[in-house]
Amino acid sequence: MAKTKYGDCIVTLPISKIGDKERILVDAGTLNGFACSISYGFAFPPASIVGINEPHVHDYDEAVFFIGSDPHNMSDLGAEVEFTIGAEGEEEKHVFDKPTAVVIPKGLPHCPVVTRRVDKPFLFMAVSLTAESYTAKK
Repeated sequence: MAKTKYGDCIVTLPISKIGDKERILVDAGTLNGFACSISYGFAFPPASIVGINEPHVHDYDEAVFFIGSDPHNMSDLGAEVEFTIGAEGEEEKHVFDKPTAVVIPKGLPHCPVVTRRVDKPFLFMAVSLTAESYTAKK
C-alpha cells in the first residue's frame, strides 16, 4: 500500500495453496499487529474442506463459520456438514445444512469436519482472537 498516514490500515491479503485449493491465512504478522488469526476458504462440490480431518485442540478460543455463497438466499448453506466436538469418549457429531457458527473454547477437542453433501460452494472461515498463526495440537 502507498506510504501515507493511514496506508498501513489497508492490507492486501495473501493467498496460499493447500493441495489444489486456495485459502487466505492471516495472523497478527499479516494484519500489522492486530491480534486475530483467520483461515478463509471455500469448499466446492464434491470436495471436502482441506486440513481438518484429525481431532485437535488450540490454546485459544475459536469460532468456525460455515456460510453459503448464494447472495439471493443467505439461509441456504448449499451443503450438509458434520462437525465433531468433544473429548475422546464424549464426542458429539452435529449435522447442519444451514449457515452455522461453531464456537469452540480453548482446550476443547474438535474435528473431524465431514462434508456429507456439497451442492454449491460454501465459505468456511475459522476466526481466533490470538496474535499467533493457526496451530493445532492433538
